[in-house]
Amino acid sequence: MGIHDFDEGDILIDGMSIKDNPVECKKLMAFVPDNPETYEHMKAIDYINFICDMYEIDTETREKNIKKYASIFEMEDKLGDTIDSFSHGMKQKIVLISALAHDPKILIMDEPFVGLDPKAVFDIKKVLNEMTKEGKIVFYSTHILDVAEKLCSRVAIIKQGKLIKSGNMKEVKGDKSLEKVFMELEG
Repeated sequence: MGIHDFDEGDILIDGMSIKDNPVECKKLMAFVPDNPETYEHMKAIDYINFICDMYEIDTETREKNIKKYASIFEMEDKLGDTIDSFSHGMKQKIVLISALAHDPKILIMDEPFVGLDPKAVFDIKKVLNEMTKEGKIVFYSTHILDVAEKLCSRVAIIKQGKLIKSGNMKEVKGDKSLEKVFMELEG
């Protein structure tokens, strides 16, 4: 996401260097943190539009996607409310709608299911599946290995900031559970 600089190599997104073209690259990405940090004094729709403004999303795309995702996450009637009146799960839904409203090519998510109700978890899994079928990339960071095993096609296991195993899910776990592989690597 460009938060930390790196000393070697480069990251290319659509052929663009993230070092040389950070803003253009970031316009192709979205980030959903585990803790929904928003401007709580704003109405939900104003916050979503603020994020869309930063990504320079045209009115037609923005309106279509806000309507789509607000409907999926059952937030249509809450968009006029201020965010400070929302539960953690509702705030997470607003962050998800904001992230998805500009139709990112790369979606980076850190524990995105925290605080969501079961239907919203089901719905976001469906959205993520659709995104990957469209050729988009979803990075999903989690400590819930059962969910990662079911949701992800590729996996990377990181220990103390170092990559210790990565690859296709089937190759990494073999005939074991991902949790068992992780515990063996930890031990």
